[in-house]
Amino acid sequence: MASSKFSAIFFLILYAVLLYLVFADHNMAAMYLMAIGMFLEACEGVYCNFFKH
Repeated sequence: MASSKFSAIFFLILYAVLLYLVFADHNMAAMYLMAIGMFLEACEGVYCNFFKH
């Protein structure tokens, strides 16, 4: 849910690193990074829906 160009680029880079970790067979690090990415996207969604007018 990229609400700005900065967050869109940030999540693109984050998920590119995640994809690399999966292909490099670093599954535990990939799971941690995926959980962090999902949490940050949820925080961005809450911020956009409740605090940004």
